[in-house]
Amino acid sequence: MNKRKKFPLISPFLSLNLVNTEAVSHGRRHELLSEDQDLLDWLHIMCEEIPSLDKTILTMSQSELTEVLHLIYDFRLCLRNNFESIADGNSIDNKWILSLERNIEKAPYVFKIHAQQLVQIPTGSIVNKLFSLLSLDALQLISEGQLNKIRRCSNPDCVLLFIDTTGRRKWCSMKICGNRQKAARFQDKKDRGEK
Repeated sequence: MNKRKKFPLISPFLSLNLVNTEAVSHGRRHELLSEDQDLLDWLHIMCEEIPSLDKTILTMSQSELTEVLHLIYDFRLCLRNNFESIADGNSIDNKWILSLERNIEKAPYVFKIHAQQLVQIPTGSIVNKLFSLLSLDALQLISEGQLNKIRRCSNPDCVLLFIDTTGRRKWCSMKICGNRQKAARFQDKKDRGEK
């Protein structure tokens, strides 16, 4: 069995997790969804992390995976641009909301009971289902006021975004950026002879 690729910053938000499939390492932006298998690995991880997700998105054919991979880059860029704009203090773009709503219209939802919980399941092609799930997640972030808490990492070289529920968080994660920044400050003080 192949080991699945790892992705940074798994959150309970599908759309934010998609945006965070780009990362910066050694000053260069890296695409974490560069192959069909990467996308499939990401979808498996999302279904594990977010149990309410419709598992039929895991049954994509090879041609559907290839199609989605090409479409997902543009969709992710749109999400990133809007999330970053909101993180920068701008208001939510109504045209973006309409675009998300149109994605849901292509794969509307039915409701089913799964593990004693009411689950929303999109209907339609697998490609439309995935974009419907991503769009619904982004619309839920908007309607629940979560996007008002979206932040950029304080590390200027990092492109990861996160939802700051405490109002005090600075880093995408301590493991990825926080400890590095603290270690760099400590080393700088040490080099200057400060205690």
